[in-house]
Amino acid sequence: MNSKRHNDTSALIVGGGVAGIVAALDLAETGRDVYLVEQGACLGGQVARLDKLYPTDHCAFCPLWTDIKKVQRHPKITVYCRSTVQAIAKEEGGYRALIGEKPNSIDEGLCVFCGRCREACPEDAVRPVGEHVYPPSYLIDPDTCTRCEDCITVCPTGAIDLDRSAVEISLLISEVIWATGFGEVDLSPLPEFGVGSHPDIMTSLEFEEWTAEAGLNRGKIVQKSTGEVPRAIAFIQCAGARDMRMLPYCSSVCCMHAIKQAQWVKRRNPEIACYIFYTDLRTVGRDYYEYSLRELRDSPIMLVRGRPGLIHPLPSTDAIAVKYENTETQKREIARFDMVVLNGNLRPSAVRTADGGHSIPSCSKEGFVDVKTDKISRFACGFTLEPADVAESSIQASSVAARVSIERKVKNRTHD
Repeated sequence: MNSKRHNDTSALIVGGGVAGIVAALDLAETGRDVYLVEQGACLGGQVARLDKLYPTDHCAFCPLWTDIKKVQRHPKITVYCRSTVQAIAKEEGGYRALIGEKPNSIDEGLCVFCGRCREACPEDAVRPVGEHVYPPSYLIDPDTCTRCEDCITVCPTGAIDLDRSAVEISLLISEVIWATGFGEVDLSPLPEFGVGSHPDIMTSLEFEEWTAEAGLNRGKIVQKSTGEVPRAIAFIQCAGARDMRMLPYCSSVCCMHAIKQAQWVKRRNPEIACYIFYTDLRTVGRDYYEYSLRELRDSPIMLVRGRPGLIHPLPSTDAIAVKYENTETQKREIARFDMVVLNGNLRPSAVRTADGGHSIPSCSKEGFVDVKTDKISRFACGFTLEPADVAESSIQASSVAARVSIERKVKNRTHD
């Protein structure tokens, strides 16, 4: 076990998405030692999976890339990717955090990114760390790897070691900031959405990945089932959200996300009909309302006020039926679509406790343990605190970093 002990102003930030990155940079600029823990293979979180950002329609990763490079080069920030918090316990002078770091069987210091290992792998276990990462970086998925060692045979620099063991790192810290972001909730318990019954019924993040310019289809809009261009796509809002059976709250970002996705479909292929089924449209950020008005005016996107009661594949066809009540006309209707995108099933990775703090359940797939002490659970930002988009997450992260710094100064003055 590696043990690191720094001054009493060191901070642990759990989550390397937008909020975690902003908080880390702000705290490091005040002179603090910052440990940034990210369970993924690279920094960026969910934003790194996005194709475009509203309301500018810029590439999602471009503005993020600059801050990622700042984090990686900052002398006060230590980044642990492929890592999770295993335990946090009180200790004299602060808290002791145990970090579990999963190894990458490919040594990036020796790898020349030739791609031969990926070409040789029969199980597709060798994958890029991320579509946007440059220079390209590869990792071996231990759950897929069969240890055939074909990759080792073709590697020209001997960068691959399949027996590299996991590492445990012990850190002494004074503060913890939760910036663990969000994940998609499985909608299969809600049968009306037809999840799993058809390959072209997908969540908004799945659709984003499927249609991204940096993704598999290089921005083309095609059906998963046939590879053909769809004639009509339905975007279903509040899927699982504002629903007492699953998520009782509004997920905040979904209306703008659907408008953005629909208008990019229309930009890439104006012949595809796009329908957005909504409860009410919520555009709460700066310039968001103007963005939605512009896109709805310039792109013939159909808005239908109503929550579908049944989404089901049509027999003997590749199409999908959507049954709904149009609450404006008060008529029940059934419409045919080639693709259905479900929006709204977003849940913070951290769970809010009864006392207003935050904790990470030990049973979660992220591997975090349950830590509920008042001191640890005070600071949270981004989607961990409440449903928030990129801009709001950044603001909250800077606010939390400022709050941590101010409280530390106050504490030091009291001791003096």
